[in-house]
Amino acid sequence: MAQRADVDRVTPLRTDPTSAPGPALGQVLRENALRSVFQTVVDLATGEPVAVEALVRGPHGSALASPGQLFTAAADAGRLADLDAACLRTALSTSQRTGAGAGTVFVNVSTDLVDVPSGGHVHVVADLTERALTTRPGDVFRLAARLRERGWGIALDDLGADPAALALLPALRPDVLKLDLRLLAARPEAEVATIVQAVGAQAERDGSVVLAERIENAADLRTARALGATLGQGWFFGRPREDATAATREPLRPVARPAPLTGSPFAAVACRRDARRVDADVVEDTLRHLERHALRSVEPTAVVSLGTASAERVARHEQLARRAGFSLSLPGADEVGAVVLGPHFASIVLARPVGAEFDLVVSHDRELVVSVLAGLLEQAPERTPERTGEASPAVVDLAPAGQRDLVATVSQAIDDDRRVGTGTGLLVVGVDGSEGSSTASRATVVARMRRAVRSVDRWIPVGPDLFAVLLTGLPRAGSEGVVERVADALLMAVETSMDTHPDVSVSIGASLAPTRAATGAEAQRQAVAALDAARRAGGHCARIWPV
Repeated sequence: MAQRADVDRVTPLRTDPTSAPGPALGQVLRENALRSVFQTVVDLATGEPVAVEALVRGPHGSALASPGQLFTAAADAGRLADLDAACLRTALSTSQRTGAGAGTVFVNVSTDLVDVPSGGHVHVVADLTERALTTRPGDVFRLAARLRERGWGIALDDLGADPAALALLPALRPDVLKLDLRLLAARPEAEVATIVQAVGAQAERDGSVVLAERIENAADLRTARALGATLGQGWFFGRPREDATAATREPLRPVARPAPLTGSPFAAVACRRDARRVDADVVEDTLRHLERHALRSVEPTAVVSLGTASAERVARHEQLARRAGFSLSLPGADEVGAVVLGPHFASIVLARPVGAEFDLVVSHDRELVVSVLAGLLEQAPERTPERTGEASPAVVDLAPAGQRDLVATVSQAIDDDRRVGTGTGLLVVGVDGSEGSSTASRATVVARMRRAVRSVDRWIPVGPDLFAVLLTGLPRAGSEGVVERVADALLMAVETSMDTHPDVSVSIGASLAPTRAATGAEAQRQAVAALDAARRAGGHCARIWPV
């Protein structure tokens, strides 16, 4: 999350090549030379300002003036955490100095934040991102608990980037749900409908506020209202300003929420539901029924598995990790079970061994399931291997053996998806540079694209400056739209690097199975052919087979 270059909702400025280079990043941080400007948040019903969001800026006219330039420099210097902390300090101090009364200020917060500062006389709402929620759930839930102890509100930002986050909304229970209109515009209508219904259900259950971002014109305003937003922000309501005076009514306050259950999940459920004595086969069958429901669900679903699993259950869990939306395994010596939660479904199955048998409890009580899941996620590890899809940073030569490995991986994914009635997408990404481009420049662009890939997808290095992105569990009706959206996200990540790495371009080719390819080899051939067509078109574009 520290790498976010979108702290500023305004498109990063290109530096004038004739301007002075200005101070280096180290000097900016030492001298507290960062600036905050504030974008107004309005009530869509009345047009009245109700809050502001703090945006970061560097020194005027320097090579670090825009947030994109700042965060690129910090990434190159290995000082992202330092920059995150400095941005937060600047936002809070400027809002306290220039804000009037007890208004509400939204600030971007890194999951690596150690000390939570005081907001002073302003009410602070922390923006956490969808991607952080699905890739580092334990860190997000623990940080949210600390922020709430300080009286801060919680906003989940960038909704629309990764539908998997919808499954965790009921457990996190944000005070503000932020819909990004730009991200939603790139999604198929069926997926937008899923997002809107999930967000609307969450807002109604908990009283969360829905805020639409990037409202730039009257058409966007109509869209925001149709999506159920009651608050909005964007240039349609004015450019960012240098003072935090905006709120004209009581600040946004955190919604009430029960504390997550602690201790043994089995004990927490068994005190409300009667346990029954069963054998191991009944436990396995009960878990299989629940997990199969999650596997075939049409809505994003969170699945957390507990305890030691059988070989069959491990195989099911691997499918869930690719398909359900969010999937996590937590070890446990004494209890086995699963928690399944979605926008409109909640269930939990837990079993505790008693000699050769088990005590089994099952509940569909949504509040109970949510409380248990929130407690489990606060105990989750720092990173979730199934969700990060992390691959070795080393680039593998695209020798025939490397091609066979990719074909085998794609073939297995196609077979798995065919069994459950879903689709598979393959993108092949080529990174090209001019004669003078450096290895470091290409590596920076690749790192930006890697962070832009959805947490449910796999990033696979396959050759020098050549990478594959494997998408599984795609809905048959909207699979092409998902592929296009992922390709757009990769190209958008490259655009944020154009200021500092103009000599690097990216081309993308894609294929879909089973609609356009029946085997892994065929999908690879099609994607490579589409990549060649994208390169012939001048680069920095994507093509989907047939071209």
